[in-house]
Amino acid sequence: MYRILLATDGSEIMKKLVEEVLTIADAIKAEVTILHVIERKDFSYTARTPYTVEIKNAIDEQLLDESNRIVDEAATPFRDRGLTVKTEVVDEDRSPADVICDFASRGNYNLIAIGSRGLRGAKELFLGSVSNKVAHIGCTNVLIVR
Repeated sequence: MYRILLATDGSEIMKKLVEEVLTIADAIKAEVTILHVIERKDFSYTARTPYTVEIKNAIDEQLLDESNRIVDEAATPFRDRGLTVKTEVVDEDRSPADVICDFASRGNYNLIAIGSRGLRGAKELFLGSVSNKVAHIGCTNVLIVR
């Protein structure tokens, strides 16, 4: 069975990304996994931060809740069409691109679908830093949706 990994950060491009992958998956009856990688760069907890353990735990819970909402929202159209769809939230202290490629390699995915730009906005001139890195790592075929 053809397997597609749809990697999303919940940004505006997600709707178009889901539409494109839905068209492909529906045509070939592919199995789809929706992946969201939690980025902790902006919320890293160190001994120097003024966060208490309670605040850190609240932030962790909020990040997980938002991540689950993102993958569930993206999975709904696939479920509505009767396609096989799984959701995954990964919380690792590595770059999202590395996590996406490792996940795709371990899962023997035929295609990674990713948005051209994410929540970071115009940080990269033409492609977002995550999509650019995923495309260049070469772990499998990559579809970049604009």
